[in-house]
Amino acid sequence: MYLCTGIHVFTLNIIRGMRTLLLLLLFLFTSYTFAQDSVKSSPAIIKGYVKTKEGKHIEGANVVIEGTIDGATSDDKGFYEFETEKTGERVILCTALDFGEKKIKVKIENGETLVLDINLSKTDFRTEEISVTASSFTSGDNSRVTLTPLEIARTPGANADLYRAITTFPGSNQVDEGSRIAVRGGDPSEVLTILDGASLYNPFVFSDDYNTSSFSTVNPWGMRGINFSSGGFPARFGNVLSAVLDLQTYDIPQTSGLFAIVGLANATLSGVYSKGGKFGATFTAGTFYVKPYLKLNNIDQDYNPTPTTSNFGGTITYKTSTTGLLKVYANYSYDNVGVRNTSPTYDGYYTGESKNFFTNVKYSFAPTAVSMLSTSVSYSIYNRKEGYGVLNDVSDNVYSKVRTDFSMPIGQKFDFGTGLEYEYNGYKVDGTFPIYTYYLSTSAPSVKFNVNKNNGRIGSYAETKFKPSADFLLVAGIRNDYYTLSSKAVFDPRLSAVYRISKNSFIKGATGIYHQNPALQNFVQTNTNAIKPEQAIHYILGYEYNRENDYILRIESYYKDYSDLISYDPYNYLTASIGKGTAKGVDVFLKVRLKPKFNGWISYAYTDSKRKGFDAGTLSPADYDITHSLSVVGTYNLTDRLTVGASYKVSTGKPFTPVTGSLFDPNNNVYIPIYAEKNSDRFPTYQRVDLNAQYIFALFNRFAVAFLALNNLFNTSNLYQYNYNFDYSNRIEVNSNNKRIIYFGMGLQL
Repeated sequence: MYLCTGIHVFTLNIIRGMRTLLLLLLFLFTSYTFAQDSVKSSPAIIKGYVKTKEGKHIEGANVVIEGTIDGATSDDKGFYEFETEKTGERVILCTALDFGEKKIKVKIENGETLVLDINLSKTDFRTEEISVTASSFTSGDNSRVTLTPLEIARTPGANADLYRAITTFPGSNQVDEGSRIAVRGGDPSEVLTILDGASLYNPFVFSDDYNTSSFSTVNPWGMRGINFSSGGFPARFGNVLSAVLDLQTYDIPQTSGLFAIVGLANATLSGVYSKGGKFGATFTAGTFYVKPYLKLNNIDQDYNPTPTTSNFGGTITYKTSTTGLLKVYANYSYDNVGVRNTSPTYDGYYTGESKNFFTNVKYSFAPTAVSMLSTSVSYSIYNRKEGYGVLNDVSDNVYSKVRTDFSMPIGQKFDFGTGLEYEYNGYKVDGTFPIYTYYLSTSAPSVKFNVNKNNGRIGSYAETKFKPSADFLLVAGIRNDYYTLSSKAVFDPRLSAVYRISKNSFIKGATGIYHQNPALQNFVQTNTNAIKPEQAIHYILGYEYNRENDYILRIESYYKDYSDLISYDPYNYLTASIGKGTAKGVDVFLKVRLKPKFNGWISYAYTDSKRKGFDAGTLSPADYDITHSLSVVGTYNLTDRLTVGASYKVSTGKPFTPVTGSLFDPNNNVYIPIYAEKNSDRFPTYQRVDLNAQYIFALFNRFAVAFLALNNLFNTSNLYQYNYNFDYSNRIEVNSNNKRIIYFGMGLQL
């Protein structure tokens, strides 16, 4: 089916700016208070140094007045200073990575200067001597951070999207310039997002099967931990073949306030509320308008209807006891678009509309001083409508999950964890579909489907971390999953190890068996439910040098052996578990941070991925076999208020299956394409340069931030896809509409 869709014009550019501005504002608003010009009489000044008990300066410590947004972050000398109009008895809250929080009662008087030096101690919580693991990029509560929310917002071209920022790391590639990720030659469906223990299967707007761009609905500023594993992940993660993005949301917010943002095509309002350290809530609501954006960038794409998207979400957190915490997370998103498309047999509008709701309730507490027990219940429904020519269907995907995890140490050298989960997936489709993929006209032969499929999965795992010394970590685990639809059970043993060869150098490796149930759509296309879970065996070996996250070098090799992949049976053209494949390659990552001015990284990946699946008769390049990919990213703080950034991406063109000829079908008066071998040709090399800048200032004596993005600086015409004329005698290049794009906007504290 050939669709030359232009939806990516909107998704790649309009929402990019909207999310960038909003998320950048969220970070700056909650972590940094701009020293505003005073309009009231003599605000108080609070300043001092944050140090360890040994007198060493602590950089990056957050010092705030509890329950407010007044505060500052300590510099490379441990110094902080901020102004405030708050007076009276107050509590100063100081937090820093790897240190316990400290609260100090003070009395603030109008116009006075309060000098407050703060000493922090290392946290009393048990931490692993080794926090490096194979194929993992982590942010949050460990010192070896490789990806932070600020880096996500400031990565040019990523546009504050967590998933797009990850694609600047080795082994990960964007799908059609959108937010969906293909990892190490695998399919995008092999990447699973976990949010507070819940599976988040549709975290995108404008996500469909027609190579359109998508954008994430996940707000990285709401995450206290971001762990992306591109392979070799532990046994607690199940039903996924290639990669896991594990997200942990913040607990109770420390501040309260409102902030708004207005851009060239968007308007958003967000808020944070905190009360007494026991209750907190957040919300975000936004919509957009595209006409000013389209006009400024000279985009004359034929839309009907014009692209529309809106979202609303938030969190509620309540501290039930000293260790008990109840968190509720919910998000709703909507998108709708109609865009002119041309195929060999139909010229008209492709229309797509989706509604997505997700919610998760999680309760956790510590049964003992060193153990942790958590239970989460989640539910989501994803409704999608689409139409193009004779194609007209509505589908619903329903997911619900109950999960419990327990962890505790056993002595000084062992940590033990176990868990149990039940997940329900339901799929329903009702509509009209073309009988022939090459004949899409409204009068083309069609078939009506009204099908329901559902599956239950019972999963359990047990794993242990063994630390025989401060230089060696071994993680061993096993999980079991049972699928009710196919009545299949699988057992997945997994093992990973890290050895520290010097203070900052590590050798790491991992291996294991991984299974994933095929999408329920595949069960619709067969006459049996006995389709096996797809399988991949991972082998990973690598080296890492990490000096306090300022200098990081990673070199990692991998090999994946696939079996029981979904494929078409050549005898009856029904889906069956007869596919296989391999993926091998090398990832290289180099990151340098020169405080406080420069931060940047270079990533390179070599991939050789081959598969025999679906319509491939023999082993051939996988759909996302990107042989070479290189990303160069850098940001520089010109002043304390102005930051600029640039990025460059270049990669081998993705594989595609060319049409070599055609046969005339007199019954339907159309031509039938004749294809070459599966993925026997490639698109031209892809490359692009992006720039951005952010500036913080005061407006009406309020904190403000301005943002400017210039995407595709050199106006490179990258190929989006190939189309054909009516008899397939002429191949037509369809270039990406994502040419040189300008976007700007501003956010303001309310």
